[in-house]
Amino acid sequence: MKEINIEDYLSSTRYTTRKELCEKTGLGDRNIRDKISNLKTKRVVIYSSNRSGYRLAKEYTSMSRIERDEELKQIKHSLNDCKSRTKQLNKQKRKYIAYLKKAEQIELEEANYNHIPRID
Repeated sequence: MKEINIEDYLSSTRYTTRKELCEKTGLGDRNIRDKISNLKTKRVVIYSSNRSGYRLAKEYTSMSRIERDEELKQIKHSLNDCKSRTKQLNKQKRKYIAYLKKAEQIELEEANYNHIPRID
């Protein structure tokens, strides 16, 4: 099976939803999200919590001043969405870390309690 490059299905002029990407590629939603996430490490992909879909960032040098201002606004909005998600994930991570530390503490206490020193 040919590897699908999700970038080939995105445009810099229009937003494409995950549903559209699923229909065009035949891939499932989880697979599409993974591919987009991976693409975001290589390219600027614009997305927004107040608009559905994704699009590639436009080439900065090819835009007029008005287009640049709008593009920068979209980029900043995407960045703020990312920061918000990061903040939420960090809060969640703290709960997992606290649980693991508590479990380690309990294990250590139980190991010490169950240790019976030899008396010879």
